[in-house]
Amino acid sequence: MDKAIEIQFGTGSHVPKYRRIIDSIHQLVRDGVLVKGDRIPSINNLCKKHSLSQDTVLMAYNELKSRGIITSSVGRGYFISNVSVESNHKVFLLFDKFTIYKETLYESFKETFKGKGNEQIFFHYNNPKVFQSLIESAVGEYSEYVVMPLADKTALSAIDLLPKNKVFVLDMGKGLFKAKYPHVCQDFERDIYRILKDQQLQIGKYQRLVLVIRHLKGHYKDIIVGVRDFCKQHPIDFMIINDTASTEVKQGDVYIVVDDRDLVSLVKQAHAKGLQLGTGVGIISYNETALKEIIAGGITTVSTDFAQMGRSMSGMILSGKKEKIDNPFMMTKRNSF
Repeated sequence: MDKAIEIQFGTGSHVPKYRRIIDSIHQLVRDGVLVKGDRIPSINNLCKKHSLSQDTVLMAYNELKSRGIITSSVGRGYFISNVSVESNHKVFLLFDKFTIYKETLYESFKETFKGKGNEQIFFHYNNPKVFQSLIESAVGEYSEYVVMPLADKTALSAIDLLPKNKVFVLDMGKGLFKAKYPHVCQDFERDIYRILKDQQLQIGKYQRLVLVIRHLKGHYKDIIVGVRDFCKQHPIDFMIINDTASTEVKQGDVYIVVDDRDLVSLVKQAHAKGLQLGTGVGIISYNETALKEIIAGGITTVSTDFAQMGRSMSGMILSGKKEKIDNPFMMTKRNSF
């Protein structure tokens, strides 16, 4: 038997009708009137009782389903499936891959979100087919969708499958999506340019700046543009390499290294040649980790604040705000520079 749902649709209220359905069911659960397993009125019954359109009731029920409050069974109707209505956010997290930096981001997101909802994390590994498949399977199942997009335009059509007002872009994709979605992202071009400009006197003690970068697409292009612009405006010889194994480390060079595998190779080569890091040769490594505090006496890093990125994204979801946030980017100076 269906449990009755009493909803107040008084005149003058600015709260949308579908939201009042959601709020009424939440309150009935809090009061113990509705308990787990109770069947609630069908869409048609609720429409008839309150003179509502099917679209209005369906929107409310879909929202409740995406938050895990109700479930449906073909031929049987809609049922209460979760009485923890205060934890009413069910978030889809789609990351590119799991690294130590992304783990920091994820743990920060979870800590801020604790007790206020739950999240499920997936990884697309920059594979367009995996990205498309994960997006398609998530449609309609979550209250919010937080996506680290692919590094190219193939992500656009896939993300368009999701409800636009529930999508948040994370870490990268600011340039690709522009003002389309709220985001907490790095601004790769501007960030590296600003850091280098701030350190121009220190950089001036070297004869050449070498960017070690394995890819020439997506946000890696933005890094290249930022470094190249700095070198043009503050004249210093500049080159890009993508293979440290075939590169000879030279006295007077300062290296900006994006991949940690290249960092290890450069440190080994410098030691083998007796070059002193921070004096004979400089190294600046992307992305801060605890190990870089102690490797070779300390590696200078440039890094976005991944913990802050997680806090900003979860805070945006919990507050209901739709913002466009450039995540903090900083340099940590050590002996290698």
